[in-house]
Amino acid sequence: MKKRLHLYVLFLSLGLPLISMAQTRSLSLDEALELAKNNNLAAKSAEARQKAAQGTYRMTNAVFLPGLSVSHTGVKTNDPLSSFGFKLKQEIVNQADFNPATLNDPDAIENYSTKIELQQPILNVDGLYARKAAKNQYEAMTLQSKRTHQQIRYEVKRAYFQLELAQSAVKVLKQSVAVAEEALKLTKDNEAQGFVKHADVLEASVRYEERRNQLNEAENQQQAAAEYLAHLLGMDLGTNILLTDSMTREPALFSWNVGAEQLEQRSDLKAIQKQIEAGENKLRSEKMKFIPRLNAFGAYEWNDREILGMSANNYMVGASLTWDLFSGYKNIGSVQQASSQLDEAEYQYQDYLSQSQMQLNQAKRKLELNFKQVHSSKLAKEQAAESLRIRTNRFEQGLEKTTDLLIAEALASKKNLDYIQSIYNYKQAVFEMELLLEKDINE
Repeated sequence: MKKRLHLYVLFLSLGLPLISMAQTRSLSLDEALELAKNNNLAAKSAEARQKAAQGTYRMTNAVFLPGLSVSHTGVKTNDPLSSFGFKLKQEIVNQADFNPATLNDPDAIENYSTKIELQQPILNVDGLYARKAAKNQYEAMTLQSKRTHQQIRYEVKRAYFQLELAQSAVKVLKQSVAVAEEALKLTKDNEAQGFVKHADVLEASVRYEERRNQLNEAENQQQAAAEYLAHLLGMDLGTNILLTDSMTREPALFSWNVGAEQLEQRSDLKAIQKQIEAGENKLRSEKMKFIPRLNAFGAYEWNDREILGMSANNYMVGASLTWDLFSGYKNIGSVQQASSQLDEAEYQYQDYLSQSQMQLNQAKRKLELNFKQVHSSKLAKEQAAESLRIRTNRFEQGLEKTTDLLIAEALASKKNLDYIQSIYNYKQAVFEMELLLEKDINE
């Protein structure tokens, strides 16, 4: 029993490192984007909608392609009219069948019919325009799927560097905790030697606990950022992601002038344009319901008293011309509805285009502002770091109070975090510009 227990412990000790290794993954930004492209659930949903629209478009092939069906029907009846008709179809009518008594009260008869039917559309103008509208909708869904992928790329880039931002914050705060812990230790030593009062120890303890609370909050934010990135990439939420790319430390200001004509080439705007085209073709389809439809049909039939028998056969071919002259204002109402929906789509497009232009202008201003904040926060970080260095030297020489050192350290940590945050804000502004322009920006 003990030997078996030792084997279990050995296997478990060997397996745990493998499990932990399986949950850790190094990931570059390009790899993250590729994973999101293949695994993101929102992207898969968009592709499913695109395929559904493609299926709807394929259904409209019935406007010009023939329909072919095969059926086999078996009946038994003593209905006078049906009985005589089945005998005719089976080609078994004889002189005795014309006896009035037999015609009025026939014996039950069985009939098995095998039938092949063909329906061939010839001219259905409303259906042709409906097919064009379905094609426009399919093209619109394809463009919307492309836009969804662009939005996912934006979210992945933002989440990737959000995780780096959170990791950097944890790193800075760990250093801050270490400084606060060392200051608390020195303060306690000085109290033991009678150099400081107990109030100084209490204040140092408060500062230390504040830093630890900030660190705990930062670690929680780091975990949330890691889970969100894993969610976007379709990975297990418990995966430990090791980032191999880093934010640019010296960003270059990017500028881009885009007119309304260029903005209209964006996939989401082109998708709305396709929807408007679909509305136009739908309106034409509704109007074409006022003209006749022409269709051809044909059938070949076998009849017999036995199942699957083919002792007698017949065929039928023909054409039908149908014209709905009045349908209780149904067609007129459909035309009015399609026309109003087309007007609404055009108004929405103009509104969306205006909003997109406004968003682009705001993104440009945000980009310029964040670029300036990077440089100002860098200067503030350097100044705070230098002040902390001076106070640390003076503290080690006994010329500075613990409180002053901790205040200087807190300010240096804050300015360092502000600098990292400013870089992230600039990167996020760049990613937003990429989304609005659907163009990768190489800084």
